[in-house]
Order: sequence, then C-alpha cells, then structure tokens
Amino acid sequence: MSIRAEADHTWEAIHRHLIERQGLDLTRYKETYLKRRLLVRVRALRLPGFEAYARYLRRHPEELGPLQKALSIKVTSFFRNRSCFAFLEERVVPDLLRRSETRRHRIAVWSAGCATGEEPYSLAALFASALDRGAAFPACNGRSRVMVRITGTDLDETALVKARGAVFVARALLDSAPAEAAGQFDIRPDGTATPSARLRGMVRFERESLLDPIGREELDLIVCRNVLIYFSLEHQERILSRFAAALSGGGYLVLGRVERLFGEARALFDVVSARDRVYRRLPSDAAAGATAGGGPGREEARACA
Repeated sequence: MSIRAEADHTWEAIHRHLIERQGLDLTRYKETYLKRRLLVRVRALRLPGFEAYARYLRRHPEELGPLQKALSIKVTSFFRNRSCFAFLEERVVPDLLRRSETRRHRIAVWSAGCATGEEPYSLAALFASALDRGAAFPACNGRSRVMVRITGTDLDETALVKARGAVFVARALLDSAPAEAAGQFDIRPDGTATPSARLRGMVRFERESLLDPIGREELDLIVCRNVLIYFSLEHQERILSRFAAALSGGGYLVLGRVERLFGEARALFDVVSARDRVYRRLPSDAAAGATAGGGPGREEARACA
C-alpha cells in the first residue's frame, strides 16, 4: 500500500469510528484543520502518528470526549447574526411573553451548543428588555410574574466553566448588542462586562451532548445554530426529531443560516422566517394532519430547502 493510500485508509478509519460512535461528520471540516486538531491528541498521548491514534481510538472509547473537544470550533459572540436576534426581539419574544399567560407565567428556553455563554445571555437580555418595556402585557402586574428559564448546554466543560464565570470583554458586548440589551449588563472599569444578577438568575449551564436523550419537554424556544452541520445527516435527523418532541405546540426552533429542517421533523413545523431559519412547532393534531397529507406545502418546502 502506498503512503498516500495508507493515509487515506487511516483517515477513513477515524471518520467511520466517529460517525458510528458520536455521529460526527468529519467531511464538514477542512482537511488542514482536521489534521491540526488530531495532531493535538496524537502529541498529548505521545503516539508515533495518526495510524497509531486510529488504533488507540478503537481500543479506548473514553478518548472520544477529548477528541470531540479538540475538534470543537468555538465561534460565538453576543447577538451573533444580528438580523436573527432582531427577529427574535420583534416577533418571537413578545409572542412567548403573551402566551406565558396561559402557561403558568413560565418560559423555558434551551440554547443548545452554547459554547462560552454569549448566546444564552443575549437571549436573557432580550427577555429582560421586553419585560421592562411591558409592551406584551396590558396589565403591569402580569409581566412581573413571568419566570424565564434559559438552559445553555455544551459538551466542552472548559467552555462551560467560562460561561458560568460570566465575565466577558465589554467591547465585544457593546459593539454588537442593542443599547437596551447592553443596559442589562454591568460594565466594569477594567474593560469587562458581566450579566446583571437578574440575567444570571435566568440562565443556567449543563454539560450535555446533542446525541443524549433530551430530558426536557414543553419547551417554548430552542436555539441551536451552526451546531448540526458537524453531525452526519442521520444524526441531524434524529436530533431534529428530538427537538420537535421537546417543544410544546406553538414553540419555536431556531437553526443556523446553513442548516435546514428535513426528514420527519419537516412536517412538524411551520416556517416563520425562512431567512433567519425560525420555525414554529405545530400542535400535535395539526402535525399529524400534515404528515398524513404529505408534509408541508410548497412554500414551506422551498423555505426548508
């Protein structure tokens, strides 16, 4: 076997192992990046090369965690993709606040793949600002009773430690946040920013893989952006179906710009904003009717594509 063929065989073995065990699709990564990140683990284990690492990976299932952490791409910021957050601010958040009147004044949000915490705190700031405005409530005493709970999850414990610490660069916040939302943070003289006690009371963090069974139900909003693209199509479909099961009827799902609904989950949602990949969970009876009728209409099908 030539050196090139041997290398290709090694990459294929590692790829197949990760697809089978973790659902990770390495074809989504640039080869140069992939080699650099795998080399981190090869050197950490003091192995002679990638072929030895492929053998090690098969014999030591506990290595999957460190490898996935090494492959993680942590690209996050406050209010990332401003148009999406503007849509959430204008349409989704007010709607969820209004419907909380019939849901025991509670709103349950899940930020899946939250990295170092900027996204959950951005969402918390939107809800806090909307509650301060009170536009969704005709009665002042209504908004004071609403309890917003945002759970941020990620597989990387190091990222979660930073998220729980909740100390961020103030400039990164101020450059991207709407003024009203930025006012929900405390800006320190040392150039850092921390969420107010009110925001921190809304947010909690847990270590979790998207492939784990979802122990949540009756959620109002799931935000999972630019995470699914690193999973195989089979595992993406499984995760989307689990999202649908975890959402209440009328709850919202937000995906990344390059992600889409497909498979069985496609018939369970209406498209709310095709541009920002915002979908709304159909009630169970409506979803059953859509499935029986062959799925979403033509307009929704184009938006999901």
